[in-house]
Amino acid sequence: MLEADPDSVDLNRFQRLVDLAGSVAASGDDERVVDLLVRAEDLWEGEALAGLPGTWAETVRATLAERRLHAATSRIAALHRLGRFADSVGELSAMVRHRPEDETLAGQLMLAYYGSGRYTDALRVHQQARHLLMSVFGCRPGAELERIHRGVLDRTPVDRLVRNATAGASSGPAPGGHASAQPPPRNLPYQPPLIGRRSELEALMAAVSTEAREGPVLTLETVSGMAGVGKTAVAVDVARTLAPRFPAGQVFLDLRGHSPSQEPLSPGAALATLLRLFGTPADTIPVRLDELTALWRTTIADRRAVIVLDDAASPDQVAPLLPGNSPSLTIVTSRRHLTGLPHAIPLPLDVLPTDDAISLFRSFAGAARTQDITETARIVRLCGHLPLAIELVANRFRSRPSWSLTTLGERLARSPGPLGEIRNADQEILRAFALSYRALDTDQRTTFRRLGLHPGPDFTAESAAALLGRSPGETERLIESLLECHLLREPVPDRYRYHDLLGDYARMLALSEDGERDREQALTRLTTFYLRAAEQADRVAYPRRIRLTTEELPVLPGMRNADEARAWFTAERGNLLAVERHARTHDSRLSAARLAHAMAGFLEAECHWQDAADILQHAADHWSRTGDQPALCHALLCLSSNHANTGRYARAVEAGERALEIARATGDREAEWEAYRNLGVIHWHQGKYETAVALHQRALAIGVSTGNVWNEARSRNNIAISLLDLGESERALDHFRKAISGFRAAGDQSGVIRTLNNLGDLYSRRGDHTQARKTFEELLPLTESTGNAYAQATVRTNLAANLTESGETGRALALHQQALTVFRLLDDRKSQATAHNGLGEAHFKEGSVDASVDNHLKALDIARDIGAIPEITRALRGLGRIELGAGRLDSATQHLKASITTAHEANARDEEARAQAMLAEVRLAAGDAAQARELLQKALSVLHALDGREADRISSRLAGFGGGTVNLTTGE
Repeated sequence: MLEADPDSVDLNRFQRLVDLAGSVAASGDDERVVDLLVRAEDLWEGEALAGLPGTWAETVRATLAERRLHAATSRIAALHRLGRFADSVGELSAMVRHRPEDETLAGQLMLAYYGSGRYTDALRVHQQARHLLMSVFGCRPGAELERIHRGVLDRTPVDRLVRNATAGASSGPAPGGHASAQPPPRNLPYQPPLIGRRSELEALMAAVSTEAREGPVLTLETVSGMAGVGKTAVAVDVARTLAPRFPAGQVFLDLRGHSPSQEPLSPGAALATLLRLFGTPADTIPVRLDELTALWRTTIADRRAVIVLDDAASPDQVAPLLPGNSPSLTIVTSRRHLTGLPHAIPLPLDVLPTDDAISLFRSFAGAARTQDITETARIVRLCGHLPLAIELVANRFRSRPSWSLTTLGERLARSPGPLGEIRNADQEILRAFALSYRALDTDQRTTFRRLGLHPGPDFTAESAAALLGRSPGETERLIESLLECHLLREPVPDRYRYHDLLGDYARMLALSEDGERDREQALTRLTTFYLRAAEQADRVAYPRRIRLTTEELPVLPGMRNADEARAWFTAERGNLLAVERHARTHDSRLSAARLAHAMAGFLEAECHWQDAADILQHAADHWSRTGDQPALCHALLCLSSNHANTGRYARAVEAGERALEIARATGDREAEWEAYRNLGVIHWHQGKYETAVALHQRALAIGVSTGNVWNEARSRNNIAISLLDLGESERALDHFRKAISGFRAAGDQSGVIRTLNNLGDLYSRRGDHTQARKTFEELLPLTESTGNAYAQATVRTNLAANLTESGETGRALALHQQALTVFRLLDDRKSQATAHNGLGEAHFKEGSVDASVDNHLKALDIARDIGAIPEITRALRGLGRIELGAGRLDSATQHLKASITTAHEANARDEEARAQAMLAEVRLAAGDAAQARELLQKALSVLHALDGREADRISSRLAGFGGGTVNLTTGE
């Protein structure tokens, strides 16, 4: 492995410059934005990985080219905001020649010409772009290009056009480069070329060409509600056809509106999936639906993507998924008529006309053996002109060279078979399914039926083997045979699923042809497989997690390390949740509860908190009913942590205290340590620092007595944090240093980073802002390398507070805002309050009083709602300072006295002292010098040992009263 200084790698230097330009753009310094991006682009020398063959190289080359293009368009946008239009004309002309279909570049070239006084050249660019889009892609220019065109025609001032232009990119590159770090998502399922549907496709293309400014929503629905009519095929064909027009991605999402074995995909789960497809890190995806919707619309706001939402259950399921004011195209398919969707253009689909149905059949069956149009017409009529049935029958006919069309027609005309009782609308397709099924041998039929019992969205050969009770080799051969008969699909390598209604048919056959005992045994084997696999994956992925004692089994293939185990969890999450639900609702509650425990570590680590809350509550209820105290203790610990993650502190404490009681009664020292740790953290969040210290000290004693170095280090770090809030900085420093040593001995780099961040906070509170800033700035790249979003946001918050103190409010505001975004995504409300208070203080420092008030009030609302006392006192102090500055002394007094009272009740001595110092200024302004002096002396008696800088300021203030010596021993 080649090791090199990161600064010696041009790509790293390029990305840092681009990131910096993105941060600077927020402050409006476009001259510096241009300079930084020019320096970034100067690092390029020709094409990346030039001459290197292979798919990987091609993928990386394309990705890096997009990042380079993004930097160039951002630089040009900044030039235009500076009014330097002529500087970009030559470069943009070359770029448009190279990428004539790119409407973003065309729009920028129009602006460059128009801003340079070349009115007709600007119009000519639009004319050429329109001609290309119409002739090649069959569509008109998008809304943004049309807006620029109208502006040029109307002689709108160019600065207004530039100011309102989205140009398909932000004004500066996004910090972190996440959006450009991966290719656009493209997961459209494979399908053969679409046959027929000419009028429907023309209507769709016309709708896209006249799209609303908000972005069109096209709903495809069937007039009869019948499945298999080809809704998905039409939607996917349109999406693929329009791919050049929507380069930011072509995405397909199954909403499971009519899945027989699974609940429809909730809007929250659907949004989380969409965000992951577009590159949002898992640990930044929020929990609440309103925040998911906001993040999704922010993510898609400036992207031109086409999104297919397949099999929607209702308008309520779809509405939160719509991208809002975005240039993207959304296509929704449903068996139902969807009403109430804004800007929706309905397009009902019926079965195929006879001519198109015949063409579809011949395309699958082959033209040579389908010359008899009369007999072919009879066959497609027996299939109900339904595309899915026609495809299945045609594929069957093609695989039987001895059959004639007459033979096939006679077979279709027979009784629909043992399941002929289904409703009349579906009798024709049943004939097609029955024909394919009867052609299978005994083992294939059994496989087809049994796989239909799987409750999840897809399956692998391993899980199928468990369900069938066969060896993996046998199972793979049987799956291959069903794939060849077109009775199964393989949408991604080694993962299989049924083709639309065939899953329904397989389950119906299993219920009618297999005995109840056989079905139960098959599903028990499947549940056992997932349970054992999940328990193994949990041990490999999260080796330090405390867990129930389970049988040690050989590690499954593809699960050799933590990354592979987490990847397995990610791929199987839908199946695991479906199997847990099936087990829980079919008298296998023990297996369901064990499966919930095995999944809990992954669901928490990847922030699937709602999934975890649902299954953990059921598990806790089960263990409570059965009286298994050790298992109940573990379930309550997981549940307590889950509640704490989402700010439900009262419920978190309740679960944690129950777990502690059980752990102590059963002598489970590890669980007892975890319970004390959980409760200590929760009380710290609530500002109950002395209680938090006591709880963490009990945890520390357990860690020391059991010789668990890692637990000991975690306890010391937690103790130090609470001591710091109590003003005992020397004791806190000692614990921090010992914690760092412990984490290093345990090999936990993330723990070292967290503790160093806390150490920086200690320096800051002591008034040593230089050392604090040095610590935070050294930590920031370390946190980014770990990929832990929470750690990154926390360090940004602390660094921002330090920058505010030193007067660098521009950078402080940007860092606070970045941190707030992450905390919202994580649904960490306590940290949201912290970030809002930080924004309030930075805005006040730069003179933006209204913004300061707004942020402190938001912090106060959140903190009061969840009981976060430190942020309550901080918000009240900030509001008091603002009222003092405005001369509203009574209101200032009210806020500051409330802050003092709240801090005193929580024994937050430093917060109380700072509020007292602020109240002294109010009293001085009111002419009460004696009380002002008394308040300052009280504040100084606390802060001289905690915050040297603030103590010096108060001492200087006291010296102004006269009288020489300042009494440092005055108590409260």
